[in-house]
Formats: sequence, structure tokens, C-alpha cells
Amino acid sequence: MLNLSFVFLICLIESVAASTPDAYILSTQSLPPDLNFMPSLSNGHLGYTVFGNAIFMNGVYNGAGGNSRRARIPNWINITAELCDPAGCQVNNEYTDISYEMDLRGGYFKYRKSYASLGLTLEQRTYPHRYYNRALVYELLAYRHTSIPLSLDTQYLKLSQHPGKVSDAFNFEVLNNGSFVLEDYRILRGVTKVLELKQFQPNPHEIYVIFSEPLEQPRILDWPMGQAELRHRIIICMDRQQTVAQKELQDMFQLSPAAMLQSHIDAWTDFWDKQFSIEIIGDALELSRIVNAGIFYMASSLPALSSNQANEPYDGLSPTGLARGNLDADYEGHSFWDTEIWMLPVVTQFNYEFSKQLLDYRYNHLEGARYNARTMGNRGARFPWESAFTGTEVINPCCLEIAQQEIHISPDISFGLQKFFAQTNDYAWLCQRAWPIAADVAEFLVSRSACEDTCHFLNVMGPDEDHSNVNDNVYTNAVSKIALDFAVWAGSKCSNSSAETFEQWRQLRDKLVILHDAQLDYHPQHSGYTLGETVKQADTILLGYPLQFDTSSTHLNDLQYYANVTRATGPAMTWSMFAANYLLTKQDWRAHEYFARGYQNYVHKEFKVWSEVPIGYNGSANFLTGIGGFLQSLIFGYGGLDFARAGDTSQLQLSTPNVPPDVQQVRIKYIKFAQSKCVWTFQHSVSNMICTGQANQSFELLQGNQRTPLGHSFNVTLNRGDPTMHINLIN
Repeated sequence: MLNLSFVFLICLIESVAASTPDAYILSTQSLPPDLNFMPSLSNGHLGYTVFGNAIFMNGVYNGAGGNSRRARIPNWINITAELCDPAGCQVNNEYTDISYEMDLRGGYFKYRKSYASLGLTLEQRTYPHRYYNRALVYELLAYRHTSIPLSLDTQYLKLSQHPGKVSDAFNFEVLNNGSFVLEDYRILRGVTKVLELKQFQPNPHEIYVIFSEPLEQPRILDWPMGQAELRHRIIICMDRQQTVAQKELQDMFQLSPAAMLQSHIDAWTDFWDKQFSIEIIGDALELSRIVNAGIFYMASSLPALSSNQANEPYDGLSPTGLARGNLDADYEGHSFWDTEIWMLPVVTQFNYEFSKQLLDYRYNHLEGARYNARTMGNRGARFPWESAFTGTEVINPCCLEIAQQEIHISPDISFGLQKFFAQTNDYAWLCQRAWPIAADVAEFLVSRSACEDTCHFLNVMGPDEDHSNVNDNVYTNAVSKIALDFAVWAGSKCSNSSAETFEQWRQLRDKLVILHDAQLDYHPQHSGYTLGETVKQADTILLGYPLQFDTSSTHLNDLQYYANVTRATGPAMTWSMFAANYLLTKQDWRAHEYFARGYQNYVHKEFKVWSEVPIGYNGSANFLTGIGGFLQSLIFGYGGLDFARAGDTSQLQLSTPNVPPDVQQVRIKYIKFAQSKCVWTFQHSVSNMICTGQANQSFELLQGNQRTPLGHSFNVTLNRGDPTMHINLIN
């Protein structure tokens, strides 16, 4: 079962390579100096970084309170092959060529060593299977070149695991070694050591790890003289239930090695072809690779929508994804406002179901958010600054004031709910999922405010974490106004709550102070802000995009002012937000500068892995937050796309498009709107959107003073200089 004909294997490898466009291939002959910037591979259930020392499982954390972090599983799939002969393994020093390759379209990493003097090649591949998502796979193909005389010495291959140190998060015990579908196998049971909060987590996490073969000691594979090729695969399956992990392994071994790989590739090509992709046309291959890598690293952390066995609930998209989370630099694998503000707008374009699962994480942890509010003497739901398994606050003990003061995360989540509804027009979801969250967030905001003639939020911190304990951070107040307005509207559709409750929300919405310096016509970041003070990151400028709270000339002044006082070592998404906002204010030349700044100093060249801060500084690796901001600046900034709630319906907006330098055209498959899928193409001077919908919905175009019925499918074109298009769902 483990062998496959040499000819068929070689043909398969060549056909896969031939079918993958250059924009999806990241290849190098040298590894990044810091192996944290190796590709992070995940399938929504399991994740690991290539050559790293950890595997992580969705929702499995260890540690109490602020010491909670993703529970590290030793990286048993980190396996390497050595070429040896009777004299030993020194022959490994004789290879003449080595290459490393990340195939984004196929979803796997491979590396190859060629030994010219011996006429043979070792190729190794690793991936978390996208369909059989309880499984991690290592594959080895060794072959001799027929055009070169075979070595007279018998070679053998030594497979060794490099899992890293023993886990300090689990107690592992061996349950069984014995007969299974293979000659032998091994089962481990792991139990986490420390509960996050007993009130919400009465029992530790329990996982089961099943190995297709034990590798406590190196595995020796004989390769007799004259044998053209040798093929071997190792599969490790993990789940909370032993029966699930065992069935996954059994099902996988019903497949040939080629079929197993192809089913993984098929799952990924289905994503690229049927769910989401961005094609960039022009002299921009490097930009295309960065875009595709960003999409891949973000999408791979999300749960597979089609899998061999039913998935568990998804427990959040953290800033560095599922493949990381043990380190402080990985934010311990916790969920932040990054999910709703920086990543959700992009994830929604991938597939509505991904976003529903991210927002379900908030809904499923609503009771934890209520607990957080009560502990601070408030009502409603106060979503934690850092959220893990229980939904209670798990911020690192170093930084408690952030959790106490960055109250904007609750209205950020409400804003994410509203934007998702604006795109989907899903009323059933609105009332079942969004409304309970929006109502409790509104109650929290009322209880946290200080009101007399006007209302204020005192002792807060905005996105700019360099300024703590301030009053009336303008971003916090603006996003809270939006959240309160959404709660009032959603309540009118979904609830019989008292008119008095709605009136309290309206009054706070209307009385919350939005600071404005009339003389300079700009928004001070907070009360007492002094001109010239340096800020950490995008804060006040977010009143334009994404909030669309103030797009007046004041907003342009905000951009021009804060561009000069934002510190250069800030996180990547800051510059992407400057780019998006300059595009929406038609400051194209500035937008191009900030768009480039938003990725060029943050993306490591080998595998296009993002850093949180500019290269050369200490920060997070595989920074999905930065990727989210970057992709938003391309889709919504350059594309001029937005979604809004227009009264009781959903509205798609298209304004004047643009493209980055050296790019002729951007084509996106697919943008979703209500029940439609849209192919969207935009250039410097024209944007075209072709949407295919369903018979039970229809649309209307509003442009200037003109109304045009569009039916359930439509094809619209916007030329530079035309008024903004507003396309409403009308039923």
C-alpha cells in the first residue's frame, strides 16, 4: 500500500508543478535566517510552522487566566530524511543542489536535495490535509536518475523526528502500540495541565494522537542497489476523540499516496477557483505572490468547509493564526479586535461561512463577556481584549491596563456584525446571532459611560497603545456611536425590548462627544492630546475607512496630520489604512507610497511571511492582521468597494477605482453580495462587476439622480469621473 510505481509518481509531480502558475510558487535555495518566517501551514483544526517545534489544535489552550496560551504539542511531523551508505550518513554532505518550495495553490511545502555524483534525488513534502483535516502528512520520494550510472553502494534512508522539547502544556501517556491497518502504530493521550477558568472550563482539554508508525527512534528504510525509487509516507492524526482520530487514519489509508495528495490539492484548488482569488495583471509578479501568500496564510487558518468528519466549533482567528500561539510574540494564540476590524472584511469575501464561524465564536462566548462586564461593575457584555477558550479576559499579566481601558473591542465586534449583515442581508442570522451581541454591547456602553449634558468614556485607551488612561478617544467614541445605532435598528427588527431601553441607547449615541478642533479642522485623538505627540498606529484616521464615520475635509486633515506623527516602527496595517484612506480621498500619489510601505518592509522575501513590525525589529511572525489590512487596502481602497446598511436593506457601493503602480488590472473571483457571486475587474479608469444572483432577489442601481432596475443578475461598469454607484437589494 505504501509503494507506487516510479513512473506514475514522477508524472504526478511534474503535472502538479506544470499546473501551478508562477504567482503561486514561492521557491528559494536558502532558508530565512529566522526560521519563525518559514511557512505556517494549517487546516483549521491543526497547524504548525515548517521546521518549527510546535503543533497546535483549534481551541486547545493551557494555563490560568493571563497565563493561558495555545497548548504546545511537540512537532512530531517535523521529520527529515538522511541519505546513508554502509560507511554512515556523511554522504549527506555531498548534495550539490537544494531547493525549498511553497506551493500556495496546492497547499503544500516541499524541499529537494540532489546528489549529482550519485545520480539520485530526495524530495520531501509536508502538509496538514485540507479535507482529512485531523491529519498531518509527511511524504518522502527518493529516486535514481536512469541517465546516470547507479551507485555501486547500497544506500539506505534514515528518517528522524525533530519534535522539540517535551511539552510543558500536556501530560502524555502511551495508550497502545499494536496491530492496526498498518504493521504497527502508536496512540498517545494528552491532557492539559492547567484550566483557564474553572467556572467556564470545568475539565482540562483531552486530545488523542495516533501515529501511522512509531518514530521514537530513527526509522531505517533500506534502498537496495538497482531499485529505482523509494516512497514512504507518515501520517499523524489528532482529535479530542480517539474514535475520530482513528477513523481519519483508517480512511486515509484507503487512499493511494497519489490520491491522498491529490485530494488535498483538490480542496485547495477548489478554494482558489470557486471561492476566492485575486489575479493581478501587469509587471507585478512579486506583488502577485505576496497577495496570494497573504490569502493562503489567512485562509489556511480557517476551518475547512468540507471535511471527511464533522468539525468542532471554531475557536477564533488569532493575529498569527492557528500554526502559532505558544509565545508571547504570537499573542499566545488569543483573539483580539484584529479579527473583526482587520481580518473579517477579507474573510467575508472568501466565503460567508468562514465569517459566520468567526462571529459564532463571539456568540458562543457571550456569557464570558457578560462575566467580564460584571467583574468591572458594568452591565451587558464586555468582550475581553484577549480571548481564548472561555471568553473571559486572558491578557498577559504584563499589560492589565490594556484590558481595562481598550473598551473599543466590544463596539468593534458590533461593527463587524453590522458590516457582515450589510453584505449578506441575512435577517435570520441578524436576529439569531447578531442581535443578542449588539444588545449586550449597547448595555455595556451605557453602563460604562459618564453622562450629564454630554456623554464621555473616561480612562480609556484607543488603538494607539502609547496613550493610556485618556478621555474620549475619538475612535472609541465613533465606533461606539455606530454600535449603538446598529443595536437600536437591530432591536426594531428582532426584539420586543422596551422603548425605554432603546431610548437610552439613542441618547448615548447622540450625546457621545466627538472631539473636533475647529481652528485646525481636525480630530484630536483624545482629550488633552497635544499637537506633535507621536502615536503608535492607525487610530483617528480609521474614522474614514473602515468606519465611514467622517469622510469630510476634516478627515483629509486628519490624514495629513497623523501621517507626520505616527511612529515609523508601527504595525503593518497602519500604512495600509493610510493608503486606503488616501485612495478614498483621491490623494493617489500618497496612497501609492503608503501602499508600498504597508508591505515592502514587512514581508520576508523567501516565503512571503509577514512580520508585525518592520524587518529587523522584534515582533510577531505570520502576522495575519497586517495581511488583512494590506488586502483591505487593495480590495476596498484601490477597488473603491464598500458595503453599507441602507435603511433596512443592503447596499453595494462602487466609487472611482485605481490600481497600484505597475499594475494594469486587478480581477477578483469572487466578491459576494447577498446571494450573488460577482466577478469584479478594475483598472485605473474603469471598474466592471458582473454578478450572478438567484431568482428570489433583485437589485436596483442608484447613480446620481438616476434609478435603474437591474434584476437578479447584472453587469455594471463605472468609469473614472462617474458618480458613485449604489446597488441596493430591493427584496
